[in-house]
Amino acid sequence: MSWRARRAAVHRGNVLLRVLVWSVSGILLLAVLAIVAFHIWSQRQYGPAIEQFRADVTAQVDFFCEQQALLGAEPWFHEPRPPGDAGPLLNEWLRVASGPPDLGESPLRLPRHLLLLQKFGSQEDWGTSDLELSSLDFGWMRQMHAFDHWNAIPRAAIPPGKPFDLMSASLPEFSLLTLWAKLRLRHAVEQGTPLEAVRDVRQLAWLAYRTDTLVGGMVAISLLTIEHKLHATLVNPPPDWRPLSPKQLKRFAAVLQSAPSFSSIASPVEVSRKARACQPAIGRCVGLVEAAMFGRFLEPYAKGAYRGAYAALKADSAASTCPTQLLAAVWEQGHTVTDEQARHGAGDESASAARWILTTAVKVPIANQILSTTLTSLDTLRELNALSPAP
Repeated sequence: MSWRARRAAVHRGNVLLRVLVWSVSGILLLAVLAIVAFHIWSQRQYGPAIEQFRADVTAQVDFFCEQQALLGAEPWFHEPRPPGDAGPLLNEWLRVASGPPDLGESPLRLPRHLLLLQKFGSQEDWGTSDLELSSLDFGWMRQMHAFDHWNAIPRAAIPPGKPFDLMSASLPEFSLLTLWAKLRLRHAVEQGTPLEAVRDVRQLAWLAYRTDTLVGGMVAISLLTIEHKLHATLVNPPPDWRPLSPKQLKRFAAVLQSAPSFSSIASPVEVSRKARACQPAIGRCVGLVEAAMFGRFLEPYAKGAYRGAYAALKADSAASTCPTQLLAAVWEQGHTVTDEQARHGAGDESASAARWILTTAVKVPIANQILSTTLTSLDTLRELNALSPAP
């Protein structure tokens, strides 16, 4: 090849290199512009909701603590209970009782005509219907007084090394427990011995509350509401029988439903710490578990932007005295957004490309988008403002 030919080849190579550099630079510029545009759009879409949430929890945190103090005046929260887990008994009994007869025997298995009351009867049938209850054995309820908490989702039931999705986890058949509580109270009133039954039902309510789940907490409130309604129907109830008032029951529900908001990673760190330090800490464990579930799910995308919130939430989780194993299981094995990606296409080219494109700059807006959908309203807490300060 002549000198001129070599020079022409080099020139063509330089031109191609410049074109390639310009092309790559153009693509990178477009990518940067797209990320900036996505940031701006995301901030406009979800930023106001998150900022409003932060303002709400900041404005309500003192009131939240006040409501727990008012609720904590109830003796039910301070009754002595021996330490112990009701899970090994209740989980198995409820599993067998709610399944087909060939599963075996359970003290919680009810006759078919009473199960029909659970499925098809109205909410008040249990107190007015003509029911034959003499064959029922309520002795199992006395055994529940040996426990102070209930691992409704025991650690042994979570496969090791696999993501644990609390949102879709299988919980015991709480509705069967509720029916038993109704029958226990109804039978005791007929026998003229309501106070013993009240103790049993309140203990079941305590164990449901001490599952450290929001669902369990709502079941506890339902059981205490059943007690109150039955008490209200009696002309001369025993003077020592003092159920929680409707105001206190509403306060209990508001505290549990709003507690996760105050532990959310979207809440200002100082607000979350203050809320979790409230005494008595009636909503702390439920709030920690719910907040940890969503926080763990978003952690691969959100940790960089919410580093302080994650540090405080994990520190308070580790220092908590929550009796069940649920909070630790969520942090150690909790389902994450990257697990969701893997489940919907691990190994295919589009999923690989998506993981490459999802830089930190894009992950944070996506995290905020998902986070904004998990933020719960504080309406139930605000409604308590209409109540008088007294229980």
